[in-house]
Amino acid sequence: MAIAVAGVIASGLDGRSVAEPDEGAAYTLAREWDELWLRIFDRGGRPNPDGPMLQRFFPPMDERYELDLRTAELPMDIEGPWAGQRTGARIWVQSLNELELATQAELRFEMPAWPGGYIWLDYQRREDWHTRRDVLRMDFGHRDIAGSGVDAAFRIYPRLEKDDIDLEGIVRCRVPGRGEATLRVGALDPFLNASFGLIEAKGRVPDEDIRQIDPPLTLSLSARTERFFGIRSELYAGAVVPQRRRHEFVLEPARDHIRHRRALLFAGLLEYRLPHAPHFVGAEATGVDATMEWAHTRDPARDLSVREATVQARAYARGDLGDDVQYEAALGQVRRPEWWDGPGRIEMKRSDREWRWSLRARWDPGRVGVMLRYLGAHRSVAGLPALGVSGFANRLQTHITLRLGDDIYTNFGAGWTWDPDTGFYDRAGMTLLYMPR
Repeated sequence: MAIAVAGVIASGLDGRSVAEPDEGAAYTLAREWDELWLRIFDRGGRPNPDGPMLQRFFPPMDERYELDLRTAELPMDIEGPWAGQRTGARIWVQSLNELELATQAELRFEMPAWPGGYIWLDYQRREDWHTRRDVLRMDFGHRDIAGSGVDAAFRIYPRLEKDDIDLEGIVRCRVPGRGEATLRVGALDPFLNASFGLIEAKGRVPDEDIRQIDPPLTLSLSARTERFFGIRSELYAGAVVPQRRRHEFVLEPARDHIRHRRALLFAGLLEYRLPHAPHFVGAEATGVDATMEWAHTRDPARDLSVREATVQARAYARGDLGDDVQYEAALGQVRRPEWWDGPGRIEMKRSDREWRWSLRARWDPGRVGVMLRYLGAHRSVAGLPALGVSGFANRLQTHITLRLGDDIYTNFGAGWTWDPDTGFYDRAGMTLLYMPR
């Protein structure tokens, strides 16, 4: 259906494509969409693997923490090329305080496996105050099946514990000059019942017996159009299908419960290119609404329900000012409400609203360049946990950019602000990108 819609947009009255070639690298939400799903698939990367799906609020977060994570963002015109890169590396390091660093490394490698087939490896490692990610994804895929323009792949998330392995099936359909659509169907912990069934067959009794009651499925659909009449669009929708899992404790039967899990995810991008000039304006939004419930079979007083939502929206402009200077500007808002209905039916609600803005200019004449970026945020929070993140924060980044050969891009430098206690210096960081041609 998504490709059919793209085809209608892409065709004129005579049926011919009216897609326009893009001037300048395209920005994309592909990585943002991937990050939303990794938070769900990577349970071991959350502070509490058995807790809610998003878990966004943990000490020692402060009012500058979100600025630290945003500081490592790549320029918008690099996001598109990176999304399509099959072999490469993306690494960033950012200071959080005098003793700690936030780090992320993503390493990709594709190897040919058979005619038209490939094996793709994607390793991601991330450490910050609310993520401890260590994920390997392996794709076994085939491109352009029987000349149809359809690609298919089988993805596995191998992990130490067999019952924690996840799977995905991926189908992508491309229509040249019009766009593409991708369907992903996933299974969370599909080997759980088999693992515990094998334990039972051997006559052993685990301290905690876990069984899936419903199929643990996830669904993701994305569609992207080429640029028509100056407009390019992306649309994403997904769901963690409502599913139940039974937990039984041999030594503590009062803890026996059924866990319910469900989530909805969405994202969208609309971008317009000004006629006859490399300037772009756009709007984007991403969101996730996740619910986890624990219904105790023997002691209902322990029942807990947690609903978490994150919705981000922003408008932006980007483009080129001559051959060597690129700019981008953005203004947006993030909302992170949370609702808890806990033991004793105690209800708690957290409201969290943050305005964000940024301006970036990059002078990149060759091997060495300069990047300046101003980041700002105003956050207003009410409810528990009380982390002290409310208030105004801003930062001026001054970075040097280097191109080491044709395939390596890096920038490094420091941030600056005025704080009566610490002065002007405001943490440092670096980013490295390897994109072999």
